[in-house]
Amino acid sequence: MVHRPSDSRLLNSLLSNEKEYHKQLLVLLDNYSQQSLGAFAAYASASPAHVARAVIAVAGSFAGADDALRRYAVSIETWQAELRALKDLEEEVGNVMRDREILFVRSFLAPHFRSRSHQIRLQRDASH
Repeated sequence: MVHRPSDSRLLNSLLSNEKEYHKQLLVLLDNYSQQSLGAFAAYASASPAHVARAVIAVAGSFAGADDALRRYAVSIETWQAELRALKDLEEEVGNVMRDREILFVRSFLAPHFRSRSHQIRLQRDASH
């Protein structure tokens, strides 16, 4: 299978979108989730005891879901770090391939072209 260099714009776009997604998830968890749980707790405290117990149980479930989302946010950070490492490796491979091509042209092809052009000049000089 022939290695085709990937389009770095696609990886950059993915990194950018993941960063924005992570930022929005943290805003949701840090701001709105806490406000919602606070309002839920206030509602529970103002409710009759039998309703309050049910509301507090639901709030506990919501808090558990928030904790799971926070763990998910941490895994997104890990994913982003791996994507950045992949981007660095792809850039390094691209540099190596570019350098390899330059070295190949300079060390292998250039002498052949020079000797061919030298032969053409000698033939031209000999015919004059």
